Amino acid sequence: MSHLKLSSLAMALALGSSAVVLSACSAMSDAYDYLTDATDGPVKEPTGYYPHAHAQELVDPLQVPADLAQPYTDKTFTVPEVAVTKESRTLVGANMDVRPPVVAQVSEMGIEVSNSDQDAVLWFMPYNQFGVQNEQDAWDLLTAALSFMNVPVANADRERLILDTAACDYNAFGEPYDSVSAEFEARRYSQTYKIQVGHSMAGQVGYYIALISSSSFSADGDPVGETLNLRQKSSFAVGMGNSIIKAMMLQAQSQEEIPDTIQVLLSRDNNDQDALIVQAPYSATWNVLRGLLEQYSFTIDEYSISRSSYTVVVSEEDPEYYRALGVEPFGLESGTYIVRLAVAGDNTVITFYDEDDKPLPTTKVAALYAGFAQALQQEFAIYKREGANYLAKFLEED
Repeated sequence: MSHLKLSSLAMALALGSSAVVLSACSAMSDAYDYLTDATDGPVKEPTGYYPHAHAQELVDPLQVPADLAQPYTDKTFTVPEVAVTKESRTLVGANMDVRPPVVAQVSEMGIEVSNSDQDAVLWFMPYNQFGVQNEQDAWDLLTAALSFMNVPVANADRERLILDTAACDYNAFGEPYDSVSAEFEARRYSQTYKIQVGHSMAGQVGYYIALISSSSFSADGDPVGETLNLRQKSSFAVGMGNSIIKAMMLQAQSQEEIPDTIQVLLSRDNNDQDALIVQAPYSATWNVLRGLLEQYSFTIDEYSISRSSYTVVVSEEDPEYYRALGVEPFGLESGTYIVRLAVAGDNTVITFYDEDDKPLPTTKVAALYAGFAQALQQEFAIYKREGANYLAKFLEED
Protein backbone atom coordinates (compact mmCIF):
# COMPACT_ATOMS: atom_id res chain seq x y z
CA MET A 1 0.00 0.00 0.00
CA SER A 2 2.68 2.37 0.89
CA HIS A 3 4.54 1.76 -2.36
CA LEU A 4 1.41 2.29 -4.48
CA LYS A 5 0.65 5.58 -2.78
CA LEU A 6 4.11 6.82 -3.37
CA SER A 7 3.95 5.77 -7.01
CA SER A 8 0.60 7.55 -7.48
CA LEU A 9 1.92 10.67 -5.83
CA ALA A 10 5.03 10.62 -7.97
CA MET A 11 2.96 10.26 -11.09
CA ALA A 12 0.71 13.12 -10.05
CA LEU A 13 3.67 15.36 -9.38
CA ALA A 14 5.21 14.42 -12.71
CA LEU A 15 1.99 15.15 -14.57
CA GLY A 16 1.57 18.40 -12.67
CA SER A 17 5.05 19.50 -13.55
CA SER A 18 4.42 18.72 -17.18
CA ALA A 19 1.16 20.70 -17.07
CA VAL A 20 2.95 23.71 -15.64
CA VAL A 21 5.64 23.46 -18.26
CA LEU A 22 3.09 23.11 -21.05
CA SER A 23 1.06 26.01 -19.66
CA ALA A 24 4.15 28.17 -19.46
CA CYS A 25 5.17 27.28 -22.97
CA SER A 26 1.69 28.05 -24.24
CA ALA A 27 1.69 31.43 -22.51
CA MET A 28 5.13 32.27 -23.85
CA SER A 29 4.04 31.24 -27.34
CA ASP A 30 0.90 33.39 -27.15
CA ALA A 31 2.87 36.39 -25.92
CA TYR A 32 5.47 35.95 -28.63
CA ASP A 33 2.81 35.66 -31.34
CA TYR A 34 1.03 38.75 -30.00
CA LEU A 35 4.17 40.86 -29.88
CA THR A 36 5.50 39.75 -33.26
CA ASP A 37 1.99 39.89 -34.79
CA ALA A 38 2.71 36.50 -36.36
CA THR A 39 -0.87 35.46 -35.93
CA ASP A 40 -4.02 36.85 -34.34
CA GLY A 41 -5.33 33.47 -33.41
CA PRO A 42 -4.70 33.68 -29.64
CA VAL A 43 -6.54 36.97 -29.26
CA LYS A 44 -9.54 35.60 -31.12
CA GLU A 45 -9.77 32.30 -29.26
CA PRO A 46 -13.01 31.94 -27.27
CA THR A 47 -12.70 32.51 -23.55
CA GLY A 48 -16.18 31.52 -22.46
CA TYR A 49 -16.90 35.03 -21.09
CA TYR A 50 -18.85 37.45 -23.28
CA PRO A 51 -20.04 40.61 -21.40
CA HIS A 52 -21.90 41.90 -24.44
CA ALA A 53 -24.03 38.76 -24.49
CA HIS A 54 -25.71 39.87 -21.24
CA ALA A 55 -26.21 43.58 -22.11
CA GLN A 56 -29.73 44.90 -22.42
CA GLU A 57 -31.34 48.26 -23.21
CA LEU A 58 -33.15 49.82 -20.25
CA VAL A 59 -36.13 52.15 -20.43
CA ASP A 60 -35.25 55.84 -19.97
CA PRO A 61 -36.15 56.52 -16.30
CA LEU A 62 -36.61 60.31 -16.89
CA GLN A 63 -40.30 61.15 -17.11
CA VAL A 64 -41.20 64.73 -18.10
CA PRO A 65 -44.63 65.87 -16.89
CA ALA A 66 -47.00 66.91 -19.64
CA ASP A 67 -47.16 70.54 -18.47
CA LEU A 68 -43.37 70.82 -18.69
CA ALA A 69 -43.05 69.57 -22.23
CA GLN A 70 -42.21 73.12 -23.38
CA PRO A 71 -39.12 74.41 -21.52
CA TYR A 72 -39.04 78.01 -20.25
CA THR A 73 -37.40 80.47 -22.63
CA ASP A 74 -35.89 83.72 -21.38
CA LYS A 75 -36.93 86.44 -23.81
CA THR A 76 -35.07 89.28 -22.09
CA PHE A 77 -32.58 89.66 -24.93
CA THR A 78 -34.94 88.85 -27.78
CA VAL A 79 -34.49 91.31 -30.62
CA PRO A 80 -37.89 92.92 -31.27
CA GLU A 81 -39.43 92.82 -34.70
CA VAL A 82 -39.04 96.20 -36.38
CA ALA A 83 -40.92 97.00 -39.55
CA VAL A 84 -38.73 97.74 -42.53
CA THR A 85 -39.08 101.32 -43.73
CA LYS A 86 -37.81 103.29 -46.67
CA GLU A 87 -35.24 104.95 -44.41
CA SER A 88 -34.04 101.72 -42.79
CA ARG A 89 -33.30 100.16 -46.18
CA THR A 90 -30.66 102.84 -46.74
CA LEU A 91 -28.93 102.30 -43.34
CA VAL A 92 -26.14 100.13 -44.70
CA GLY A 93 -22.40 100.59 -45.08
CA ALA A 94 -21.20 103.99 -43.85
CA ASN A 95 -24.81 105.02 -43.12
CA MET A 96 -25.29 102.23 -40.57
CA ASP A 97 -25.58 103.38 -36.94
CA VAL A 98 -23.21 101.19 -34.94
CA ARG A 99 -23.31 103.15 -31.68
CA PRO A 100 -24.05 100.97 -28.64
CA PRO A 101 -27.00 101.91 -26.41
CA VAL A 102 -26.19 104.35 -23.62
CA VAL A 103 -25.53 102.41 -20.41
CA ALA A 104 -27.82 103.23 -17.48
CA GLN A 105 -25.90 104.34 -14.41
CA VAL A 106 -26.27 103.76 -10.69
CA SER A 107 -25.05 106.76 -8.73
CA GLU A 108 -23.05 106.62 -5.52
CA MET A 109 -25.50 109.20 -4.20
CA GLY A 110 -28.37 106.69 -4.14
CA ILE A 111 -30.09 107.38 -7.45
CA GLU A 112 -30.31 105.25 -10.59
CA VAL A 113 -31.70 105.41 -14.12
CA SER A 114 -33.06 102.53 -16.19
CA ASN A 115 -34.76 101.85 -19.52
CA SER A 116 -38.52 101.83 -19.93
CA ASP A 117 -39.26 100.90 -23.55
CA GLN A 118 -38.05 103.93 -25.54
CA ASP A 119 -38.09 106.20 -22.47
CA ALA A 120 -36.16 106.26 -19.18
CA VAL A 121 -37.07 106.20 -15.48
CA LEU A 122 -34.87 107.71 -12.80
CA TRP A 123 -35.44 106.53 -9.19
CA PHE A 124 -34.27 107.84 -5.83
CA MET A 125 -33.24 104.98 -3.53
CA PRO A 126 -34.38 105.06 0.12
CA TYR A 127 -30.78 105.79 1.14
CA ASN A 128 -30.29 108.63 -1.38
CA GLN A 129 -27.94 111.36 -0.19
CA PHE A 130 -29.94 114.22 -1.73
CA GLY A 131 -32.53 114.14 1.03
CA VAL A 132 -35.38 113.45 -1.44
CA GLN A 133 -38.33 112.06 0.50
CA ASN A 134 -41.29 113.18 -1.59
CA GLU A 135 -42.24 114.40 -5.04
CA GLN A 136 -41.88 118.07 -4.16
CA ASP A 137 -38.27 117.51 -3.09
CA ALA A 138 -37.64 115.73 -6.39
CA TRP A 139 -39.21 118.60 -8.37
CA ASP A 140 -37.03 121.23 -6.71
CA LEU A 141 -33.92 119.13 -7.29
CA LEU A 142 -34.83 118.59 -10.95
CA THR A 143 -35.32 122.27 -11.78
CA ALA A 144 -32.06 123.12 -10.04
CA ALA A 145 -30.20 120.42 -11.99
CA LEU A 146 -31.56 121.61 -15.35
CA SER A 147 -30.50 125.14 -14.49
CA PHE A 148 -27.03 123.83 -13.59
CA MET A 149 -26.91 122.08 -17.00
CA ASN A 150 -28.03 125.28 -18.81
CA VAL A 151 -31.00 123.40 -20.27
CA PRO A 152 -33.86 125.86 -20.89
CA VAL A 153 -37.37 125.01 -19.70
CA ALA A 154 -40.28 125.81 -22.04
CA ASN A 155 -43.19 124.89 -19.74
CA ALA A 156 -43.29 123.93 -16.08
CA ASP A 157 -46.50 122.80 -14.37
CA ARG A 158 -45.69 122.80 -10.66
CA GLU A 159 -49.08 121.41 -9.67
CA ARG A 160 -48.96 118.42 -12.03
CA LEU A 161 -45.14 118.18 -11.66
CA ILE A 162 -44.54 118.03 -15.42
CA LEU A 163 -42.11 120.14 -17.42
CA ASP A 164 -41.06 120.43 -21.06
CA THR A 165 -37.55 121.47 -21.97
CA ALA A 166 -36.97 123.94 -24.78
CA ALA A 167 -34.82 122.95 -27.75
CA CYS A 168 -31.22 122.45 -26.73
CA ASP A 169 -28.18 120.84 -28.38
CA TYR A 170 -26.98 117.43 -27.14
CA ASN A 171 -24.28 115.04 -28.30
CA ALA A 172 -24.85 111.40 -29.30
CA PHE A 173 -24.82 110.31 -25.63
CA GLY A 174 -27.65 112.58 -24.48
CA GLU A 175 -25.26 115.04 -22.83
CA PRO A 176 -25.50 118.80 -23.36
CA TYR A 177 -23.28 119.81 -26.27
CA ASP A 178 -20.08 121.36 -24.91
CA SER A 179 -16.65 122.50 -26.08
CA VAL A 180 -15.31 118.95 -26.01
CA SER A 181 -18.06 117.79 -28.36
CA ALA A 182 -17.32 120.72 -30.66
CA GLU A 183 -13.58 119.99 -30.60
CA PHE A 184 -14.22 116.45 -31.87
CA GLU A 185 -16.75 117.77 -34.40
CA ALA A 186 -19.44 115.54 -32.93
CA ARG A 187 -22.90 115.56 -34.43
CA ARG A 188 -25.43 117.87 -32.80
CA TYR A 189 -28.94 116.82 -31.82
CA SER A 190 -31.44 119.60 -31.16
CA GLN A 191 -33.91 117.93 -28.81
CA THR A 192 -36.79 118.53 -26.43
CA TYR A 193 -37.78 116.33 -23.49
CA LYS A 194 -40.80 115.86 -21.27
CA ILE A 195 -40.01 115.04 -17.65
CA GLN A 196 -42.64 114.09 -15.07
CA VAL A 197 -42.14 113.62 -11.34
CA GLY A 198 -44.01 110.68 -9.81
CA HIS A 199 -43.70 107.62 -7.61
CA SER A 200 -43.83 103.86 -8.03
CA MET A 201 -46.25 101.39 -6.44
CA ALA A 202 -43.60 100.77 -3.79
CA GLY A 203 -43.48 104.50 -2.99
CA GLN A 204 -40.15 105.30 -4.66
CA VAL A 205 -39.97 108.85 -6.01
CA GLY A 206 -38.53 109.41 -9.46
CA TYR A 207 -38.64 111.00 -12.91
CA TYR A 208 -40.15 109.70 -16.14
CA ILE A 209 -38.07 111.03 -19.06
CA ALA A 210 -39.35 110.97 -22.66
CA LEU A 211 -37.69 112.31 -25.81
CA ILE A 212 -40.28 114.42 -27.64
CA SER A 213 -38.45 115.75 -30.71
CA SER A 214 -35.00 115.43 -32.25
CA SER A 215 -33.28 117.03 -35.26
CA SER A 216 -29.70 116.17 -36.19
CA PHE A 217 -27.03 118.53 -37.48
CA SER A 218 -23.37 118.33 -38.32
CA ALA A 219 -20.83 120.04 -36.07
CA ASP A 220 -21.03 123.06 -38.40
CA GLY A 221 -24.82 123.23 -38.06
CA ASP A 222 -25.80 121.70 -41.41
CA PRO A 223 -29.02 119.59 -41.24
CA VAL A 224 -28.44 115.86 -41.46
CA GLY A 225 -31.95 114.32 -41.95
CA GLU A 226 -31.61 111.44 -39.47
CA THR A 227 -34.69 109.60 -38.22
CA LEU A 228 -34.17 107.97 -34.82
CA ASN A 229 -35.25 104.36 -34.26
CA LEU A 230 -36.60 103.01 -30.95
CA ARG A 231 -33.19 101.97 -29.69
CA GLN A 232 -31.74 105.41 -30.35
CA LYS A 233 -34.65 107.14 -28.62
CA SER A 234 -34.12 104.93 -25.58
CA SER A 235 -30.38 105.71 -25.57
CA PHE A 236 -31.01 109.46 -25.66
CA ALA A 237 -33.57 109.27 -22.83
CA VAL A 238 -31.18 107.25 -20.64
CA GLY A 239 -28.35 109.62 -21.54
CA MET A 240 -30.47 112.56 -20.42
CA GLY A 241 -31.11 110.75 -17.13
CA ASN A 242 -27.37 110.14 -16.66
CA SER A 243 -26.70 113.83 -17.32
CA ILE A 244 -29.26 114.86 -14.70
CA ILE A 245 -27.65 112.51 -12.15
CA LYS A 246 -24.20 113.95 -12.86
CA ALA A 247 -25.50 117.52 -12.53
CA MET A 248 -27.15 116.69 -9.19
CA MET A 249 -23.94 115.16 -7.86
CA LEU A 250 -21.73 118.06 -8.94
CA GLN A 251 -24.20 120.59 -7.58
CA ALA A 252 -24.51 118.81 -4.23
CA GLN A 253 -20.74 118.60 -3.87
CA SER A 254 -20.26 122.29 -4.67
CA GLN A 255 -22.79 123.25 -1.98
CA GLU A 256 -21.16 121.27 0.85
CA GLU A 257 -19.90 123.29 3.75
CA ILE A 258 -16.56 121.84 4.80
CA PRO A 259 -14.66 123.34 7.76
CA ASP A 260 -11.25 124.80 7.01
CA THR A 261 -9.70 122.44 9.55
CA ILE A 262 -11.01 118.89 9.89
CA GLN A 263 -10.69 117.31 13.32
CA VAL A 264 -10.30 113.52 13.54
CA LEU A 265 -10.78 111.98 16.98
CA LEU A 266 -10.06 108.48 18.28
CA SER A 267 -13.24 107.29 20.00
CA ARG A 268 -15.86 104.52 19.88
CA ASP A 269 -18.91 104.02 17.67
CA ASN A 270 -22.48 103.13 18.67
CA ASN A 271 -21.48 99.45 18.88
CA ASP A 272 -18.76 100.33 21.40
CA GLN A 273 -16.02 99.53 18.87
CA ASP A 274 -12.85 101.56 18.37
CA ALA A 275 -13.39 104.07 15.55
CA LEU A 276 -12.34 107.40 14.09
CA ILE A 277 -14.75 110.33 14.46
CA VAL A 278 -14.41 112.79 11.55
CA GLN A 279 -15.94 116.23 12.12
CA ALA A 280 -17.21 116.55 8.54
CA PRO A 281 -20.39 115.71 6.57
CA TYR A 282 -20.95 112.08 5.59
CA SER A 283 -21.02 112.58 1.80
CA ALA A 284 -17.80 114.63 1.84
CA THR A 285 -16.08 112.05 4.05
CA TRP A 286 -17.18 109.24 1.72
CA ASN A 287 -15.71 111.06 -1.28
CA VAL A 288 -12.47 112.00 0.48
CA LEU A 289 -12.02 108.47 1.82
CA ARG A 290 -12.22 107.05 -1.68
CA GLY A 291 -9.47 109.40 -2.83
CA LEU A 292 -7.35 108.61 0.23
CA LEU A 293 -7.59 104.84 -0.18
CA GLU A 294 -6.41 104.98 -3.78
CA GLN A 295 -3.33 107.03 -2.83
CA TYR A 296 -2.03 105.07 0.16
CA SER A 297 -1.57 101.50 -1.13
CA PHE A 298 -5.21 100.51 -0.63
CA THR A 299 -6.77 98.66 -3.55
CA ILE A 300 -10.55 99.05 -3.53
CA ASP A 301 -11.91 95.59 -4.24
CA GLU A 302 -15.56 96.47 -3.69
CA TYR A 303 -17.67 99.27 -2.28
CA SER A 304 -21.35 99.53 -1.39
CA ILE A 305 -23.33 102.73 -1.00
CA SER A 306 -26.27 100.99 0.65
CA ARG A 307 -24.01 99.35 3.26
CA SER A 308 -21.67 102.38 3.49
CA SER A 309 -18.57 100.23 3.23
CA TYR A 310 -15.34 99.74 1.30
CA THR A 311 -13.62 96.37 0.98
CA VAL A 312 -9.92 97.04 0.42
CA VAL A 313 -6.72 95.06 -0.04
CA VAL A 314 -3.69 96.52 1.77
CA SER A 315 -0.11 96.10 0.60
CA GLU A 316 2.18 96.62 3.59
CA GLU A 317 4.68 99.36 2.87
CA ASP A 318 7.92 100.47 4.47
CA PRO A 319 7.39 103.22 7.11
CA GLU A 320 9.43 105.64 4.98
CA TYR A 321 6.83 105.28 2.21
CA TYR A 322 4.21 106.95 4.44
CA ARG A 323 6.60 109.54 5.85
CA ALA A 324 7.49 110.59 2.30
CA LEU A 325 3.78 111.36 1.83
CA GLY A 326 3.77 113.51 4.98
CA VAL A 327 1.98 111.08 7.31
CA GLU A 328 2.89 108.55 9.96
CA PRO A 329 2.85 104.83 9.03
CA PHE A 330 -0.58 103.20 9.15
CA GLY A 331 0.76 100.03 10.76
CA LEU A 332 -1.59 97.72 8.85
CA GLU A 333 -0.34 94.31 7.76
CA SER A 334 -0.96 93.12 4.20
CA GLY A 335 -4.42 91.65 3.82
CA THR A 336 -8.10 92.41 3.23
CA TYR A 337 -9.99 94.90 5.37
CA ILE A 338 -13.51 96.37 5.50
CA VAL A 339 -13.95 100.09 6.17
CA ARG A 340 -17.45 101.22 7.20
CA LEU A 341 -18.87 104.72 7.53
CA ALA A 342 -21.81 105.91 9.61
CA VAL A 343 -23.52 109.20 10.40
CA ALA A 344 -23.32 110.59 13.91
CA GLY A 345 -25.08 113.95 13.88
CA ASP A 346 -22.88 116.35 11.91
CA ASN A 347 -19.94 113.96 12.16
CA THR A 348 -18.93 110.78 10.32
CA VAL A 349 -17.74 107.60 12.03
CA ILE A 350 -15.15 105.33 10.37
CA THR A 351 -14.78 101.79 11.74
CA PHE A 352 -12.25 99.19 10.56
CA TYR A 353 -12.81 95.43 10.30
CA ASP A 354 -10.65 92.50 9.20
CA GLU A 355 -11.50 90.13 6.33
CA ASP A 356 -13.62 88.01 8.70
CA ASP A 357 -15.73 91.11 9.45
CA LYS A 358 -14.42 91.39 13.00
CA PRO A 359 -13.52 94.86 14.34
CA LEU A 360 -9.82 95.56 14.61
CA PRO A 361 -8.46 95.40 18.15
CA THR A 362 -7.75 98.58 20.08
CA THR A 363 -3.97 98.30 19.62
CA LYS A 364 -4.24 98.23 15.79
CA VAL A 365 -6.74 101.11 15.64
CA ALA A 366 -4.51 103.16 17.95
CA ALA A 367 -1.48 102.45 15.74
CA LEU A 368 -3.50 103.40 12.63
CA TYR A 369 -4.99 106.58 14.07
CA ALA A 370 -2.14 109.10 13.79
CA GLY A 371 -1.21 108.45 10.17
CA PHE A 372 -4.77 107.95 8.94
CA ALA A 373 -5.96 111.15 10.62
CA GLN A 374 -3.14 113.11 8.97
CA ALA A 375 -4.01 111.58 5.58
CA LEU A 376 -7.69 112.50 6.01
CA GLN A 377 -6.83 116.09 6.86
CA GLN A 378 -4.58 116.39 3.80
CA GLU A 379 -7.23 114.91 1.48
CA PHE A 380 -9.94 117.18 2.89
CA ALA A 381 -7.76 120.20 2.11
CA ILE A 382 -7.40 119.02 -1.51
CA TYR A 383 -11.12 118.24 -1.74
CA LYS A 384 -12.08 121.66 -0.43
CA ARG A 385 -9.67 123.35 -2.85
CA GLU A 386 -10.64 121.38 -5.99
CA GLY A 387 -14.36 121.00 -5.32
CA ALA A 388 -16.25 119.00 -7.95
CA ASN A 389 -13.07 118.42 -9.96
CA TYR A 390 -11.77 116.20 -7.16
CA LEU A 391 -14.30 113.53 -8.13
CA ALA A 392 -13.95 113.82 -11.90
CA LYS A 393 -11.71 110.74 -12.04
CA PHE A 394 -14.24 108.72 -10.08
CA LEU A 395 -17.03 109.65 -12.47
CA GLU A 396 -14.89 108.37 -15.35
CA GLU A 397 -14.12 105.11 -13.50
CA ASP A 398 -17.81 104.47 -12.72
